[in-house]
Amino acid sequence: MLHKSLILLLFFMTSVLGVRAQTWGFGPKIGTAFSTVNGVEGAQCMPGVVAGAFIDRMIHRKIGLETDLLYAMNGFKVAPETRAELNDQALKIRLGYICMPVVGKFYLIRGLNLQLGAQFGYLILSKEIINDTDRRLKNAINRYDVRFVSGLAYDFDFGLILEGRYQIGLTPIENQTGHITNGSLQIAAGWRF
Repeated sequence: MLHKSLILLLFFMTSVLGVRAQTWGFGPKIGTAFSTVNGVEGAQCMPGVVAGAFIDRMIHRKIGLETDLLYAMNGFKVAPETRAELNDQALKIRLGYICMPVVGKFYLIRGLNLQLGAQFGYLILSKEIINDTDRRLKNAINRYDVRFVSGLAYDFDFGLILEGRYQIGLTPIENQTGHITNGSLQIAAGWRF
C-alpha cells in the first residue's frame, strides 16, 4: 500500500513537469548528512557526505519541482558505555545509498522555499565496524529505502542554492525485526545553471 502511494506521488509530481513550465534549472549539489536511526537504543549521530546533481522546473510563479540524483553516506554509531553487550567495543554502521529525492518547492518570500516530498534510495554499501575491524552486512540490510522529506532552502538570483532537509525513514533498514528506520538532517549547497 505504501509503495503504491509513493509511486502514485512520483507519477503525479513528474507529470506536473509537463504543465506550462516557465524555466528549467540544473546543477551540482554537495553537502553533509547527519544521520542516525530510530529503534536502536544508544544510537548516536554520524556525519557523512552527500553529493550529486539536481534538476528543477518552475511550474507556477510560486511552485517548483525538483529531483536529485545523489550519493548519500548514512549510518550511526553506538558508544560501548550505552550497550552492555558491546563489551567495551565501539560499534559503527556505515550505509551508502544512491538516492532520488523528489520534492515540491513552495516559494514563500523571494527565493525562500519550503520543500516537501519523498526520497527513494538503493543501498550500495553496508558495513559494520567494530574497533576498526569491518565486515560487510550483505543480507542483513534492506536494499530499498523510502523516506519522507521536508526542508527549507533559499535560491539566490545568481545561482547559489542553500538548503536543509530533514528525512524520516518509512521503510525498515534491516530485514530481521523490521522496526529500525533511518533518519537524517542534510545541509547542502548547489549551483543552478
